[in-house]
Amino acid sequence: MRGLIALVLLSLPCIFAATGNVGAYLMLSRKNSSGKVVGLDELTALADHASSLPITRLYLAFFSPTMVYVPNSHTLSTVGPRLSTAADNGYSVVNASIQALQKAGIQVFLSMGGWNYNCYPYFYMRYSVGGYGVSTPNFWKIQQYGGGSVDNCVESNQFCYVCEPESEGTSLDDFSIFPEPGHSSTWQQAKDWVASGASASGAAPIWNEDMIPGSMYTDPKTGISTKVPGSSLYVTQNRDPYQDIVHLAKDLDAYGVDIDYEEFWHADFFKTGAGPWNLTQTVFKWSAIAYDVATNIKAIQPSLRLSTAGGAVGGWQGNWWGGNLKGLWYYAKLWMPFIIDFLTKGDNAGGINAMTYDLSDNTQFHECPTDDPSSCPLDKQVEFYMNAYSASGIAAAVGYEISTPAYPDKTHDPTHQLPLTTQMLSSIVSTTQTKHDSGFIWEIYKSVDSSTHASATQVAQTLCKKLIGTSRCSGSFPKLSATTRNVCSPENCNACEACCKGYMGAQTVCDECVATECQTRNVCSEAPDCNVCPTCCKSYLSRSQSACDECASEECAVPSLLSANPRSKLRPSK
Repeated sequence: MRGLIALVLLSLPCIFAATGNVGAYLMLSRKNSSGKVVGLDELTALADHASSLPITRLYLAFFSPTMVYVPNSHTLSTVGPRLSTAADNGYSVVNASIQALQKAGIQVFLSMGGWNYNCYPYFYMRYSVGGYGVSTPNFWKIQQYGGGSVDNCVESNQFCYVCEPESEGTSLDDFSIFPEPGHSSTWQQAKDWVASGASASGAAPIWNEDMIPGSMYTDPKTGISTKVPGSSLYVTQNRDPYQDIVHLAKDLDAYGVDIDYEEFWHADFFKTGAGPWNLTQTVFKWSAIAYDVATNIKAIQPSLRLSTAGGAVGGWQGNWWGGNLKGLWYYAKLWMPFIIDFLTKGDNAGGINAMTYDLSDNTQFHECPTDDPSSCPLDKQVEFYMNAYSASGIAAAVGYEISTPAYPDKTHDPTHQLPLTTQMLSSIVSTTQTKHDSGFIWEIYKSVDSSTHASATQVAQTLCKKLIGTSRCSGSFPKLSATTRNVCSPENCNACEACCKGYMGAQTVCDECVATECQTRNVCSEAPDCNVCPTCCKSYLSRSQSACDECASEECAVPSLLSANPRSKLRPSK
C-alpha cells in the first residue's frame, strides 16, 4: 500500500490481516451544543487512545461528492464542511491522526456522501416524500409546512424541511448531490462500462450531466427551476470529485475510500414502470460512480480499498414501491458483478456496510419486512435484511446505530422508533452477527438517550469480542472534553447529579437542566474556551473533569468553581 504503512502491516499482522472488521463512523463536522465544530477534537482524542480502541476500522465522515482536492496541496479547504479555523481546514490534524491510528492497527477510510450530501430538497420533497399520495411516512412535513400541498414547499421553507428538520438549523447550502462530471475522462470510461453491461437489464442508461451543482435545473415534469445543491468548483476547475477523493486518500496515507450513496430522490424521480417500479437508472448511476472511483484507485494508489454504505433493503430482490433504494445492490451485482466483486473480493475489497437501522415498525406504511407483526422488532428486521444480502450473494457488514435512530422523527412518531437497546444488541449479535464477519457503528459520539440503550463503547466491545478477540476489545472510546457538550444520560453523564436522568436525553432538555441546576464547571481546555488559570489550560486536562478540578483547586488563585457549590457535584469520570 504505502512504504511506511507496509512496515506497520508487517509488525501488526494479527490486526490488519484479520478477516473480519469492527468499524465505526466519526462525524467530522459534528457540532456541540454551542455550535462549535468538535469533530477534529474527537478525532485527536481517538488517535491519542488508538492502541486501546475496541475497533479495527474508522470511517471519517463526510467528504462532499462535489469536493475539490489538488494532489499535494495538503488542504481540506474545498472538500466539504468547515472543520477548523486553520488555513488548511484541519488537514494537518487529520493527517497526524491517521498516522497514529494506523500505526496502532486501525484502518482509516475517507467517506464521501452521507445523507445531507445526497439530498436534493426539491426533488426529494416532490417525488419521494410527496410523490406517493398523502399516506406516506413523511407526508406530515408537507402538511405542517406546506398546508398539504407540494406547491407550498418552496425555497424559503427548505421545501418543507424534508431533508433535515427545521430544528437542525441547516441551510440549502448544506446539501449536495452526487454529480455526473461529464468533462472527466474516467467518468466517460465509467459510462462506457455501464453501457456495456446495461443490456442485461433490458434498459439503456440515461445520464443527467446537465444537472450541475450550483446551477439552475428545470424539472421537465413541472417546469419549476431550482438550484442544484452542491458546489460548482469541480466544474470551474475541471476536476472529478471521484478522482480527487482518491488523491486525498493517497496524500493522507489512508487505508481506503468509502462511498455513502443515498440518493432516494434520484430513484423516485427517474423510476420507470407503472408500479411496482424499477430503479434501473439509479443502479446505473451508483455503478458508474463506484467504477470511476475504482478506476482512479487502480491508476493513482492501487493498494487502496473501496467500500460502500448500502441501504438496509439494498440486497432485497422483489417489487419496489418507491421511497428507498430497495434492490439497488442486488441489481448491481446481477447486471454488473465486477464492481460488487471489486468491493467485496480481492486486494481492493473494503466491503459493503448494510445500514440496518433507521427502521420503523409502523405497519400502517408497511415498514416492516412482511405484514406479519412478528417481523417488526429491530432484531428481526436486521436478520431479514442481512439474510437478503446473503441470498443475493453479497457479503455485507451488519450496521448498528447508537441509541435513538434519526428515523422515524422523534417528535412526530416516537412510538415507532426502534432504538438499539442493550437487549436488542445482544439479540442481533447472537442471531445475526454470527453469520457475518464484520459489523460497524453509526456513530461513535452519538449521544445515548436512555440507560437502556447501548453505548458506542458497549457495541464496539461486544462486536470486537465476537469478531476479533484481541486485547483491544476491552478498550473504550475516550470521553468528550467538558467543552464539547452536556451529557445527561445516566450511563455517561458529565453534568451534576440533578441532571443525570434518563428522561433528559434530548440535548436541549439536558442543556436547560445544566443551566438551571448546575453551576458552571471548570474548563481546562486550551484557549479561548478555558475558564481557569493559565496553568491549567492544557488540552490533556480537558479529558478528565476530576483532573481539571484538582488542578484548578491546587494551582489557581481562586477556588474550584465546583467546590464553591457542593450541590452541583459532578459524577466521577468512568
